[in-house]
Amino acid sequence: MLLRDALWQKNDPLPSELSEGEIAPLLSLAEKQAVFGLISDSLIRHNVKLPQMRVFELVGLQECIKQNSKQINKGARDLHLLFDRNHLKYVIVKGQVVASYYPNPLLRQSGDVDYYCDSQYFDNSLKAVRDSWGVNTETEDSEYHAHFDYKGVTFEGHFALALFFNKRKDSYWQQILDNDTGTVVNIDGVDVRTLSPTLHVLFIYLHLFHHLVGLGVGFRQLCDWAVMLHYVNSLINQEKLQMHLKVLGMVNFYRACGSILVDYLGLPEKEFGYSISSKDRKYGRIILDIVFYRGNFGQYNKRNGFSGWKHKVEASFIKISHFLKFVPLVPDYCFRWIWHEFKTKVI
Repeated sequence: MLLRDALWQKNDPLPSELSEGEIAPLLSLAEKQAVFGLISDSLIRHNVKLPQMRVFELVGLQECIKQNSKQINKGARDLHLLFDRNHLKYVIVKGQVVASYYPNPLLRQSGDVDYYCDSQYFDNSLKAVRDSWGVNTETEDSEYHAHFDYKGVTFEGHFALALFFNKRKDSYWQQILDNDTGTVVNIDGVDVRTLSPTLHVLFIYLHLFHHLVGLGVGFRQLCDWAVMLHYVNSLINQEKLQMHLKVLGMVNFYRACGSILVDYLGLPEKEFGYSISSKDRKYGRIILDIVFYRGNFGQYNKRNGFSGWKHKVEASFIKISHFLKFVPLVPDYCFRWIWHEFKTKVI
């Protein structure tokens, strides 16, 4: 109810008062799901009566979220200006772009600035960062990105936005990326380049999918997807979007995730683009269990942290357990990922 109100601001009736016993688990869950800013927004706007210390906590943390968002917005702006000066072709994705569509952009909890350059420009983008900003650019042992920090903001430079472990699908994905005309959004007073609404909605879903079948995701990523589908709905080419999903073999999982947007977050079904079936809802509930249990980017209910060999072993078991749940929805991806892992890490 609180998330729906924050996303759509339709002023649905909320409780007039919450006790400490009610607000404590709510705020704990909001933190776990990276939606504290959204929840606090609804509580404060509706003047819900809370224990006094909780009011101070809400206001204080809300201000921290706003200041962090402003800092990351400035980082996105600085990156745009740097790449423009160096005549680099790029797009900023997710994060601050999606935040710009929220009713209150500064209350969407932000983590970093993500950008994409294709192979022609990627190395030059890192060189521009090193030469102009004087920072190290760490190219990880990653199939997706490199990262660096500047003025307190973390940046991830992506040389791939998604992998399907299938030459035909990888080629198709790269082709639609290369052919995308893009658009601009205003961040911190400048128009930065990003993906077209149709392709951005698809990418936000693919990014959610990648983390969900990995260690997990929080409600923030589901909210991002719902916000994009709603606020740029008239700009989305549903026919093309559904064609892309079909070619990439992602329709069934897309529909299952979408049942959460429709049933729990209140996205109108017509804006989602598919009719939700009982099968979609069945798998949607399985997905929801993972979301609640694992939290934002799977940070919760792990025993061995996020580094070292114990983490790698545990993470592999978590991923395999998730994959086994979703083989009926994305069989090609699941089997190809397992074979890819076996080839690269065992053979």
